[in-house]
Amino acid sequence: MSAEPMSASYPDRTVERLDLRRWIREGDRVMWSQGNAEPLTLLEQLIDQRRAFGQIDVFLALSFSNTMRQEYCDVFHYEGLGGLGANSRLSRQGVLEVHPMQLGQFCNDLHDGRFPVDVAFVQLAGPDRDGNYSAGFDHTYTRDLVSRARVVIAEVNTNAPVLPGASTIRPDELDAVVHTDRPVCPAPVAVSDEVDRKIAAHVAELVPDRATLEVGIGALPSCVLEALAGHRDLGIHTGMITRPMLSLIGSGAVTNAFKPVDTGYSTGSILAFDQPQRLDPYPLRLRPSRETLHFTALAGQPSMVAINTAVEIDLSGQVNAEYVPEGYVGAVGGLLDFVRGARASDGGRSIFAIHSRTSRGRSRIVSALAGGVVTVPRSDANWVVTEWGAVDLAHASLSERARRLISIAHPDDREALSKAWHDRN
Repeated sequence: MSAEPMSASYPDRTVERLDLRRWIREGDRVMWSQGNAEPLTLLEQLIDQRRAFGQIDVFLALSFSNTMRQEYCDVFHYEGLGGLGANSRLSRQGVLEVHPMQLGQFCNDLHDGRFPVDVAFVQLAGPDRDGNYSAGFDHTYTRDLVSRARVVIAEVNTNAPVLPGASTIRPDELDAVVHTDRPVCPAPVAVSDEVDRKIAAHVAELVPDRATLEVGIGALPSCVLEALAGHRDLGIHTGMITRPMLSLIGSGAVTNAFKPVDTGYSTGSILAFDQPQRLDPYPLRLRPSRETLHFTALAGQPSMVAINTAVEIDLSGQVNAEYVPEGYVGAVGGLLDFVRGARASDGGRSIFAIHSRTSRGRSRIVSALAGGVVTVPRSDANWVVTEWGAVDLAHASLSERARRLISIAHPDDREALSKAWHDRN
C-alpha cells in the first residue's frame, strides 16, 4: 500500500493507515462495494479495529472473499441482500439477517436516501488525467454509496479497470483514500459437465439472432454462452459481465448493433472476473443497477432474452431461487426485474435452465416449493429447460403446465410427480 498525492486541484486525503474511530460511530451502518471490488485493505483494518467503536451494522452484498466471519459478531451485526457467494457461510451459520428485496428497488432506495448508509468503503480505479476516479469493477451501487453516505473512504487499486464512459467520482467526494496494488478477489471458476452442455444446447435453440441477452453466473450459464457462439448480431444487457461473456463477444456473435441504447456496447453493472485482460477489444458500458434493471430499459430491448437458473420450480410454474435445503438464503437480485422486462420485450422471453435433479438426486421440478418461498410467481412463467427438453408455460392452463413440466423432469421422478399432482387436484 502506498500514499500518493491526489490532483493538485484537491486537498490530499491520502493516508497510509486509517484510525477508523475518526469516522465510524457506534450504531452506524457500514456498506462496501461487492464482488471483485471488495476493498480488502479497508476491510482488514475494519476487522482489526472493530472493538474500538462498538456495535455496528454491516450490510453485505455479493462476496468473493472469506473476509467476514462469525467470530466478528462480537461487534458486527450482519445484514444483507442474502447469502451471496462467500456470504452463504454466514447465512448457514444463522448470523446473517436477510433483506428479501429486489436489487433494482434496493438500488433505487439507496439512490433516493430511503435506505440509509452511514459509512461507505469503495474500491475505485484511476485517477484519470483530471484526477477523477472510476468505480472500476462494480458500478451496481457504488456511485450512490458515494453520493449518500455520511463518510466515504476509498481504496484505489491499480488492478481495477477504468472504462470509458463510466460515471466519475471526484476526489472531493472522498473523506480518505488508501492506495494498493494487491490482487482483487478472484471470482469463483465454474466447471461445466455433460448435463450442462445438454441443457445449453436446448437453450441456444430458443435464442434468435439479434436477441439481447441477460445471463446469470455459474457453470450452466457459462455453458449457455459457449453454445451461443454460432449466433449473429446478439446484444448484451445484463447484470454481471463474466469472462465467458467476453469470449462470446470475442467470437463475433455479439455486435450490439440492434440495441436502441448503448448501440455497439455490451451493457452491465459489474465485471465478475478478477485480473482483467485488456478490455480494449471489448466495447463495454457499465451502468448502475437502477438503470440496467429499469423496466423500460429492459422492455425496450429487441427480443430481450433472460436466461437464469433456480433452486426448484413447482408444477404450476412458480420459481424458488431463495430457499435451499439448509434454509433461507435470500439473494433475490435482479431476477424478477429481468424476467418481467424480457416478457414485455417485443419478441422477448424468459428462460429458466435447471438440472432435472440436484447432486443428491432430488428432483428440481417439485409438487410444492421448499419453505413455501416464491421468487417468481406462476403468472410470470415462460420457458423452462432441463437436459430432457424445453417447455413453454405461457398461455397454458395449470393442468397443462404440470403435464409439460413432468415431461422434462427426470424419468425416474415423473410417476411420483404425476401422482402428487393428481392427489392435490
